Amino acid sequence: MRTAEVGNWTGLALVCPRTDLTRLALRPEVKKTGIYILVGPSETATSGMSVYVGEGDEVWNRLTSHDSDKDFWTHVAVFVSKDENLTKAHVRWLEATLVREIKKGKRAEVHNANDPIGGKLPEADTADMETYFENVRLLLPTLGVNVFTADVASKPSPTGNANEVVLELRWEDAKAECIVREGQFVIRQGSFARLREVESLGDSSRALRKYLRDAGVLVPADGNPNLLRFTQEYAFDSPSKAASVMSGTGLNGRVAWKVKGAGISYKEWQEKLVAEEGSDAS
Repeated sequence: MRTAEVGNWTGLALVCPRTDLTRLALRPEVKKTGIYILVGPSETATSGMSVYVGEGDEVWNRLTSHDSDKDFWTHVAVFVSKDENLTKAHVRWLEATLVREIKKGKRAEVHNANDPIGGKLPEADTADMETYFENVRLLLPTLGVNVFTADVASKPSPTGNANEVVLELRWEDAKAECIVREGQFVIRQGSFARLREVESLGDSSRALRKYLRDAGVLVPADGNPNLLRFTQEYAFDSPSKAASVMSGTGLNGRVAWKVKGAGISYKEWQEKLVAEEGSDAS
């Protein structure tokens, strides 16, 4: 079991394996009002995770119920407040926002059958909960729950950030652009993937392509029956997975993706960057 906090934030996170719930029961924090995320494995989602988001006046009561009626989960992340200021209205808003944003990213299977109705909060409370949500979003990946997509559209690249780069990949008629951001490889909306899959394509990539088509992330391209179009930005955890999904064949993504406008591979760009930083350090 682990706990996590952010400086000057009244929230507190607790992460616990399902096998260790008896220890979690001893924590007074789980008797408070809060939100929780049940996390389990997924064979098709990019993140490899399936989740269920919930809220409760006393989180522990909800967890004991889910221990009986939900089989998929292996651990839980709980978020409460250290100052007792989270109300039922607050956690309903947070629950609805989490479900919406996780579904928007389409990186995890979401077991919530219906979208929660968060309701309206006073303006000041909404601002407080938006800050709370951003801290939850910040902490979850560090706790092993990486179910959000990097927000490429609303987060402009800081000037001089050498670790952000735009990549491109062409495969037959297909062409895609990818932004490397926050450890993720985000294929841009409007990019194209090849429809055809080679027989040797790995099972995980084949399953992920099907998942993305079923989810509406990949749709038939207008005017070309051999292509699929990305309807939204989509984040992958590795360049090879992004390249394989885009091309329909197994590829070494570090070699296949080229740095836009530079004429070198992502691998060569990384090696050059490391060499330059090493030289500067010397």
